[in-house]
Amino acid sequence: MHEVEWRPRAQLDRESIAIYLGLECKNPQAALSTIQMIDDAIRQVQAFPSMGRRVVLEDTAHHDHHRVLAGMHTVFYRFDSKRIVIYRVLHRRKDIADCSFVDLDEEV
Repeated sequence: MHEVEWRPRAQLDRESIAIYLGLECKNPQAALSTIQMIDDAIRQVQAFPSMGRRVVLEDTAHHDHHRVLAGMHTVFYRFDSKRIVIYRVLHRRKDIADCSFVDLDEEV
């Protein structure tokens, strides 16, 4: 099975989702179930990395991102023979053109 690496923005996305649902919406059960759906989707991707739909993101040097749905969220990732790299976890209503996929420590 592939090793999973979370980019800093993806970690922040995941934490922000949990905080928003749990604290802002005052629905800790929704926060837990949403994080579980995200984690389940990533476990499926670990087993079958190419299962996600290929996506071309113009603001990155790499054009081999994939996406997989996790409830109302979309997980964006790349993979090679050994690992899955999670780049973003975004609400499905979010326009990905408005979201950066480049971390501050990466060169464009």
